[in-house]
Amino acid sequence: MATISANKFGFRHLVKPEWSDCEQAARPSDGLVVFGAMWGFATMLSIADRTRVLSFEWGVMLGIAQWTVMFMALALVARPRFTLLLGLVAGAMAVQYVARLPVLSNNQTLAFFMNISIVAVIGLEVIKSRSLTIDREIVYERLRVVARAILATMYFYGIFHKINTDFLDPEVSCAVALYEPLARPFSLDQNMVGQWGSIIATFVVEAIAIVCLYWRRYFWVGLILGLTFHYIIPLSGYSWYMDFSSLVLALYMLSVPREVSAGFYSSVTALLRKAPISRAGFTAILLFVALVAVCALIVFRIADYFPTRENKLVWHSAWLLIWAVVGGTMSVLITRAALLALPYSEKPGPRQPRWLLIAPAILFIQCLSPYFGLKTESSINMFSNLHTEGGQTNHLIFTPPPYVAGYQRELVKVVDSSIPWVATVAKDGDYLVRHELGSALRENPGGWVTFDYKGQRYERIVNETFPFDRPNLLERKLLRFKPVDFERPKVCTH
Repeated sequence: MATISANKFGFRHLVKPEWSDCEQAARPSDGLVVFGAMWGFATMLSIADRTRVLSFEWGVMLGIAQWTVMFMALALVARPRFTLLLGLVAGAMAVQYVARLPVLSNNQTLAFFMNISIVAVIGLEVIKSRSLTIDREIVYERLRVVARAILATMYFYGIFHKINTDFLDPEVSCAVALYEPLARPFSLDQNMVGQWGSIIATFVVEAIAIVCLYWRRYFWVGLILGLTFHYIIPLSGYSWYMDFSSLVLALYMLSVPREVSAGFYSSVTALLRKAPISRAGFTAILLFVALVAVCALIVFRIADYFPTRENKLVWHSAWLLIWAVVGGTMSVLITRAALLALPYSEKPGPRQPRWLLIAPAILFIQCLSPYFGLKTESSINMFSNLHTEGGQTNHLIFTPPPYVAGYQRELVKVVDSSIPWVATVAKDGDYLVRHELGSALRENPGGWVTFDYKGQRYERIVNETFPFDRPNLLERKLLRFKPVDFERPKVCTH
């Protein structure tokens, strides 16, 4: 293998890419190294959103567990060649996901299915080899199949759930809700062309992305559009989108041609080796820690002038700056690597076993749950304006929704409650799925709820006096429902 020549890589190559010894020296399986580092970063961003856990508000042991995985993920960023560490981080996150069920986050659900696939692939290789020495080429090729299928599922439902009357209404569309914070500094947030453009662009970008995942000749079109789309979304500040975007970028590095991930790897390595410290991994950690310190200093200094801001908002802003730098740098270097690989001709890899599609297939099926009368949370319908409850739907294909279960038919009108989030539902005039009310009372033994159900009022009901069947363990762990809004047009919610 040729020796990487760092001095042949400079800023001008970002503007006018050309092949160098760097790209020629990389191996296909170096894409697994890239994925490991990016997956570690995505894991860190996912954990960083759990501020109450990290601050030990939910218990010392849980806080220690979260900080432990955080440092494991940081170690993975520094030592991405340590494939077993990738498996350990994935396993730890998968175990935490199961322990925290039900989980409402869509991106954490996507990450869970990828994590269990990582554990299965690496674990099987350990068993087959009867040692801790793993064939990284096999792991890389198998994870590529899973990552591409998960991305395809995500983009499919990113389109499918949004085919409804309210997402297509600029007055309430979630696309416009994400567009407005980005356009407001330029006084374009109320521009109808921009609002409709954001709606249309959502469908176009995601459609191109899913097609280009499998139409390999034009992979670069979907990649560049996807990188731009997922880099910009967190910058709106609308929600904690950073872990979602970093997760998608990591999955992309398994989905793109091998030459792209290898070229990205060698470019980053060349840049890191320009530092006076010889070890690239240690350099990466030092740079990341320095970036965190600088971003925190900037944000906390600005926060001094806005003392009314909540601590979580300040924390969010600091990580947003980190994403702006790290996410932007990754996007530029990945784009450069993609341009270097052109023109691309398909080079099929070895045939992979079909069992790799089990996790993506389960993910695909469970995302149909809103139409089947099952859960409406964690089914990749985030920011879609979708409504399927009460035997009604705003979806343009299903009228009415083809329920196979009756959970979404049983709705209660909340009047008042001592449980804070349920009281908020009452204040907003929304309904709850009866199952969700039963779960809320069970999780809050001292709480009470007053609600209307089928023309009858139930006053100050507690868990012991709940007059309906209580959700069993499996239902509580697997089913979660959003508050139900019958007002039209339906406003944007997560």
